[in-house]
Amino acid sequence: MTRVTSRRASARAGAVAVITVMAAAGCIPTGPPATPATPSTSTSAPAAADPSAVATTAPSPTSPSPATSPSSPDPTPTPTAWADALACPTYDDGLDVDYVAIDSHRYSAICTGMTFAEASAAVPDWELEPEAICPWVAEVVAADPLYLQAISDPEDPTGPIRLFRMIYLADPETAPPHEVPATAEGVSIGSSVADVVAAYAHARQVVHDDPSRGTREQYVVDDGANHWLVFDIVGEVVSEMTWGIDLPGGIAGELCAL
Repeated sequence: MTRVTSRRASARAGAVAVITVMAAAGCIPTGPPATPATPSTSTSAPAAADPSAVATTAPSPTSPSPATSPSSPDPTPTPTAWADALACPTYDDGLDVDYVAIDSHRYSAICTGMTFAEASAAVPDWELEPEAICPWVAEVVAADPLYLQAISDPEDPTGPIRLFRMIYLADPETAPPHEVPATAEGVSIGSSVADVVAAYAHARQVVHDDPSRGTREQYVVDDGANHWLVFDIVGEVVSEMTWGIDLPGGIAGELCAL
């Protein structure tokens, strides 16, 4: 099995060329988020291939783990205040980051509210470096054809992470389930529309007339505390995922502008 890692892959340059064209920065939610909704009380554990991953997932949102600044001995930074409603797990050597489910506020131990520098400090050997042409986008995973990015605010690139996006630069129907990160409900790239609807009964379907990508069908899930999951659908399967702050209407446009 190909291990999904966060180290730079040799195919990175080609993937960046694909994912950084024809963008409009205005398509990314910017500025302060809306007033957070009451956090979800759901504490279901992520589905994980490695049982140890379940044992090390985030604690209940009602009792978040203490966080410290990157300069302290504990490498977990303090998230920005508007992300405090959702607990950010602390990385430890027993956490298999390849099998940790996606939550609406995080990927592994990298969470919304962290800056790229704080996120880099949160997980050993991970380094989020902003892209030169769009410094609000930083690569987290590069395992061709799978890529995952963290996105801050185009108006404040060094500010907190607001979104994550996962893409698969091949036929999504061929994405191997055991190698593609999934939500706690088991939904990921390659999942069917039926899977999305079954997992999220409150999912809303939206359609965007995207000026750079054409018509985009999406399913949007409100996960509480102003955090959302967005599933792009192509050919009745999930082709792309975006999750994080302020996405009630889904997302349109690319992430970067040339």
